[in-house]
Parts: sequence; structure tokens; C-alpha cells
Amino acid sequence: MTDDELAVRLKELTDEPAPPMVLDLDRARRDGGRRRRLRTVTVVAGCAAVVIAGGLTAVTLTRAPAPDAPVAAPPPPPVVSVAPPPTDDPLVAKASFGWLPGAFTGVEYGVGAHGDYSLAIGRGDLAPMIWLAVYDKEPPLDRLNQMGGHAVSVPARIGDRTGYWVTTNAEDPLNGGDAYLRWPTGDGRWAELHGYYLDFPDVQRSLVRVADEVTFANKPVPLPLHVSSLPPGFHLSEGQLWRRPDQDGRPWTLQLYYSVNGADVVIEVAPPGGTPSKTNDAVCVTKNGLKACVRVDRPAAAGLDAIGGPQGLLDRITLLGPDERNWTTHVIG
Repeated sequence: MTDDELAVRLKELTDEPAPPMVLDLDRARRDGGRRRRLRTVTVVAGCAAVVIAGGLTAVTLTRAPAPDAPVAAPPPPPVVSVAPPPTDDPLVAKASFGWLPGAFTGVEYGVGAHGDYSLAIGRGDLAPMIWLAVYDKEPPLDRLNQMGGHAVSVPARIGDRTGYWVTTNAEDPLNGGDAYLRWPTGDGRWAELHGYYLDFPDVQRSLVRVADEVTFANKPVPLPLHVSSLPPGFHLSEGQLWRRPDQDGRPWTLQLYYSVNGADVVIEVAPPGGTPSKTNDAVCVTKNGLKACVRVDRPAAAGLDAIGGPQGLLDRITLLGPDERNWTTHVIG
């Protein structure tokens, strides 16, 4: 791919939390066309809105009778300092799914220039997908400018908060199968689900339940490697853990894209096998049941010459194996 082609494709992705950059973008566009043709068969338009009322449990504390004579108030409890979440994990989710329909088999994560997201995904050529993103403020109604000026909102109840569907037809909250559900998180931010290829019953009710059970907190995502250190000046520009075995024959692939002094450095980890990645210009190692590769377009600019080039960076990586129970959130340092 030339630099000009890459620039054009990245521009297409800037308005939407994007699939990982390793995706076949031409195929994604073809899938988008198929999605629109399949809208009428994936959902039933105009189904009634389902309200899931999330109740808050009230706890009553019984107070002992006050003594006859006033007594000094007890001292306030000591302030307990809570350690901030780890900052040495390059992949941190802003929100997490709590419940998903059985059609979903995994969750992907992405951070960086094209948005921070969690993505519930199923299996198959047209795998069901639900994108979960968090925004600092309420986005424009037609966030992607894809509804031709016909976007309308349809109220929806998400737990104890009032949100809305975004659609082009008020009688069809699910927007013909390309569904958007948006609601306030309670701290000034807004969350959005974007779902499609949802070939299961009660789509509208299921999406409301998914939204109701989302939790909002920075959550470091366990990863299959530990890097003893990175040279100075490394900045994460993009990161993704994706699960597309039907596309590349691998159960998952991790890619971390760093920029430093105008150079690009990519660290990729995945189980060996499947569709080969672009590793012609990479140094790789297979160890502990995993394959790791480092690609650098300008090693001198990246400051890698001082540590032995791309191989020196690869030597700093410890692979933790394919069993996700052994992965770590202490990734760097």
C-alpha cells in the first residue's frame, strides 16, 4: 500500500471508532453494502420500545436512640487513598460490557487516533457486532453525517436514565438494522451502542439490556506480553486486540502502533499460523506458543540503534503464552 492510499483510508475512518487497522477496508465497505441490503431481514421495523426499569435498592439504616445528654460527635473516618489505575498498560477500556446475547463470542478493544472502543463480536462472514464508545459530551444526532439530514431521536429508558435511539424513521427505532442507542453515563459523558448484523430475536429489547448492564470505569485490558522498557519518546498512536478467526485463522491478534521522532514502530503478537501478516520487513520470534514481530520504518529515528535495532526491542519482549489467564495488565516496564 502506498503512503497516499494509506492516508485516504485513514481519513475515511476518523469519524467512527474504527475496526483495527489490519482489517481489509475494501471488504469492510462491501460488508457495509451487504449490511444495508440485509437490514430488512435482521430486524422487524417498528417494534415497540421496550423499557427496562433499573431499580435502585434503598438501604435503611436503623439508628440507636439518642442519649439524654449530648455527646461529642465521633471523629470522621480517615481518608483512604486509592491508587490510580495502572498506567503501564497501553490498552485501557473506558467502558465494559456486562451482558451480551449468546450470538457474541468475544470482545475486542481499541484505543488511539480512531477512537477508544469496546466491540462485542460473533462469528461468521457477517459477524454480529456491537460497538460501545464513550464521548466526553453528547454527540450530534447524526454523528457520522450518514442519515441524509433525516435523523430523529426516539426516547428509550436505560436503567434510571433517559436515552434515545437515533434513526431515520421514528416508527423504526432500530434504523433498519443499523441501530444506534445513546444515553448519558451520569458523569457528564455519553455512551453509544452501534449494532448491526444482529440476527437474533428481540433485538431492541436485547440492546436495551446490553446498555443497562454496561459499566463505566477505566479498565486495563490484560495482554499477552511484557516489555521490559521502551526507548524514550515512544507514544502510542493506535492499539487493538481483535478477534477475527473467520478472517485470518487466528483466535486473536494484538497490534500496538507507536510513533517516535516521526518513525513508526509496530509490535504484533498472535498465535502462530493463520493468514500471514505483513512481516517481510519485520523481525520475529516464536516462543511460549506465541509469535511476536517488530516492524520499524526508520530504526535510527526511532532511537533503536542504541539498543540493537528492531531486534533489540524484540529482545525486551516476554511472551506470556496463549492462555489468557496468564496475561497481564503490567505490560510496560
